Amino acid sequence: MKKFTRLLGLALALIMALGVASFAGAETLEPVTLEWYVATDQLPDNAMVFDALNAYFKEKINATINFHFVEPSEYSAKVGPILMSGQEVDIINCNSGIGYVDYVKKDAFVPIEELLTEYAPETYAMIPEGLWEAMKVDGHIYGIPSYKDSVVMYAVMINETLANEIGLDIPETVDNYQDMIPILREAFELRNAMHPEYVLDGEFVPMTRTFPDLEQWAPYETISSFAVTNIPGIEAYEGMGSGEIVFNKYATQEYRDLCNTIAELVSEGVLHDNPWYWDPDRIYNNDPYAYLVGDIGNGYVTVSKHQYSPNWDTLMVPYAKNIATTNYLQAAVNCVSATSKNPERAVMALELINTDPYVATTLRFGIEGTHWLQSDEENVITFAGTKNADSGSRAHYYWYGANFGALVYSKVPEGYPNNFMDLIKAANESAISDTNLGFIFDPTPVQNEIAACSAVIDEYETGLKWGWIAVDEVDARIDEFLAKLDASGAAAVIAEAQSQLDAWRAVNK
Repeated sequence: MKKFTRLLGLALALIMALGVASFAGAETLEPVTLEWYVATDQLPDNAMVFDALNAYFKEKINATINFHFVEPSEYSAKVGPILMSGQEVDIINCNSGIGYVDYVKKDAFVPIEELLTEYAPETYAMIPEGLWEAMKVDGHIYGIPSYKDSVVMYAVMINETLANEIGLDIPETVDNYQDMIPILREAFELRNAMHPEYVLDGEFVPMTRTFPDLEQWAPYETISSFAVTNIPGIEAYEGMGSGEIVFNKYATQEYRDLCNTIAELVSEGVLHDNPWYWDPDRIYNNDPYAYLVGDIGNGYVTVSKHQYSPNWDTLMVPYAKNIATTNYLQAAVNCVSATSKNPERAVMALELINTDPYVATTLRFGIEGTHWLQSDEENVITFAGTKNADSGSRAHYYWYGANFGALVYSKVPEGYPNNFMDLIKAANESAISDTNLGFIFDPTPVQNEIAACSAVIDEYETGLKWGWIAVDEVDARIDEFLAKLDASGAAAVIAEAQSQLDAWRAVNK
């Protein structure tokens, strides 16, 4: 068994032996206020919950936190300039909008490896060594990954009520979303025959709002932007090796197959080419016999029966293989800003956020007795009779809450098993870890080419992804797309990524 798996098991076993984070002599610390920016939506009772949390933080580390919740769609535009302005900030949630490595390279964060061992020992012990190695940039750790489902674990969320209604056989697992295409087409035929009311003025109610990304269609490991490698043991891209060859994901037959299939499904009516504006009132979201697929989820080890609607049952169909990658691990990270005047206290706060059951649960679900109640099962809570009872208008609810920090100390909602942490452990341990885990690409030598290629990707990818291109025009559009990528320096990006990966693998493989 690989080192990654062994360390995961040891670390998760250690979690149960460790106590709640506490700091002796908190009353001797000078009072401070920390500024924390998180990418998430605001909810009505945030202020009430933050008051309760701040009373706890003050008791434990003599600090309070100003919680800045920023809409995810606005996070990059708002928080990026703050980081570069010199404004005093303490904790920053890194994600796809504020890239971890990108902002480390911009000197936005401080290295925290020494602070971790002194002020966050439980967090440091909880996260396996292999994952800390994947967080290092130029030999230093600049952020704490949200320890949860720490590997890529896709699952297709099926409307089991509809599947049973039309007599559709659903597999226990799928290898990728390609396996779902014949199932979608069969469901479309069966549903329309049983429910002809789903033909509306010559259009069909689609089978789902969800369109697969290429990674869900044919899994890969991201090196940088469009530069990717195959996953050992899956090798979804023919002729591209087992992780040692860097290639342009758009210049593959697998990408063509995806785009052509999406265009065909749109032309057939199985998918709608405007899924976000189709049914603007979301009438069909709660219709038990409309959509077969509720979502393609990532990071789920189980789902509640009414995950997407009280009117239909959810069946989770996981991908057969989970994958450990650096890119996924760095998608949810909390860092200490270089402008922080209290980096030690910020790390103390992150210790509580990651390892204190009260903080972990309150951040996600609010105050006991007001927003949730303890159920008859250990570690499982219910919302019945509380301000979170109505799933459509909850007062404070952020599940999974990966942007806050580690998930494993939080209680779980009713409908989830009380052995939820064991399921996370099993999913992490089963993942393919013989990837390029720990490799971090330095884009500096080709940053101009990456920027130019990104503009081309923005121009072409959306229309191909959403089936806006007619079936007989897809291949010509992809050819045009690839020609512009080549003219923008795609080959230079691939060559630089290959050179860096070769050097890293020579030492680490």
